[in-house]
Amino acid sequence: MEILLSQEYQPNYEEIEYAGTKMLVEKTADNEYRIVRILSTDPRDYLRNDIQPGAVLSYEPI
Repeated sequence: MEILLSQEYQPNYEEIEYAGTKMLVEKTADNEYRIVRILSTDPRDYLRNDIQPGAVLSYEPI
């Protein structure tokens, strides 16, 4: 059995700074982003529960 997809999924990744931390996010809806990766060099940022990969943020770009 072979499944063919008519359109390939193209994620819309953006780099943003949220709460003082740079991260890679994927836009899921207007002003809604899912965190893909934290891009910080501060080890404390990786321990923050509010910005873990997979979390969804409400964010309005400036």
